[in-house]
Amino acid sequence: MRHTHKDNTKRTEKPFVDHLHESLVAHRIITNPRVVKCGTYYSWERFIKHRIQCEHIKECPICRDRTLDYRRHQMLEKQEGCLENGGSLFIITGTLKHKKTDSLKFSQNKLSTAVGKLKNQKGWRKLQQNSYSPTSTVYECTYSENNGFHPHVHMMYFADNQIIKKTTIRETLNPYWKNYTGANLDVTKIDSPTPYVGGKKEYPESLESMLKEQKDMMRKHFTKSELEIELVKVDNLPDYEPPLTIESILKGVKEMNDNQSYYNQR
Repeated sequence: MRHTHKDNTKRTEKPFVDHLHESLVAHRIITNPRVVKCGTYYSWERFIKHRIQCEHIKECPICRDRTLDYRRHQMLEKQEGCLENGGSLFIITGTLKHKKTDSLKFSQNKLSTAVGKLKNQKGWRKLQQNSYSPTSTVYECTYSENNGFHPHVHMMYFADNQIIKKTTIRETLNPYWKNYTGANLDVTKIDSPTPYVGGKKEYPESLESMLKEQKDMMRKHFTKSELEIELVKVDNLPDYEPPLTIESILKGVKEMNDNQSYYNQR
């Protein structure tokens, strides 16, 4: 009987995203009532198994993780179709100059405005005439105690031919981007499908797998998901000493949750 109980406990281990959701609610990062209730059962009656799904993928780690496989499938399918039809794939990365004192809201608005301007000038429109599929755009951000927030954008461009080169894209777009942001665009050609833009795995499966995967390295720059993982460690491991203060973790997670754009296509 003891062995059976142990096996059942292992099978019903709470997913990591449930622990994360609890931490975000406890620290009032998540305050939307619908998102707070996400994952709970509609009824406590014995045979009611349906859980609330808030569908707020920007705020809710449970719903974001639940839809990840579908987003990854869509992304990989588009890439495979582009390559199979003689096209090319490029990741265009845009950063902007910023100061440590700049709030994420200020920098994110500046970045979003720059992306909007870039996609409304003639160089971009000309590239879209040779596009296999709409560009997939993902906004990301890293945070460090020394340098503050560093928002950036990744745009996957699906060229419908092999003629367009990364130097062509960079020379076409970079002068505009540099004028908008004071920084440069980086263009990378990828030769095989990748889930990186819009479909990468963000979280471990469970607390147990998180402990197995953690490395003995001190990070200084953290993505939102990495900060969230640190928060779960602090909340669930009594002796854990994070590489940055809990105040910094909460500041980074909250500002990214409130201000960071998530995903769009154009």
